[in-house]
Amino acid sequence: MLKDFRCGHCKKLLARMGEHTELQIRCSRCGTLNHVKAVEPRVNASERDERC
Repeated sequence: MLKDFRCGHCKKLLARMGEHTELQIRCSRCGTLNHVKAVEPRVNASERDERC
């Protein structure tokens, strides 16, 4: 499912994103640098099993 990513300053739609770990994007309207970082990266089942 895609989520809208809007500028934190002027609310212009900057992107529609699925899964991500980190993204920085500058708003072309107001110039604000917006930053999004995942709380916890998703791990697939094989990687999870290797960690245990």
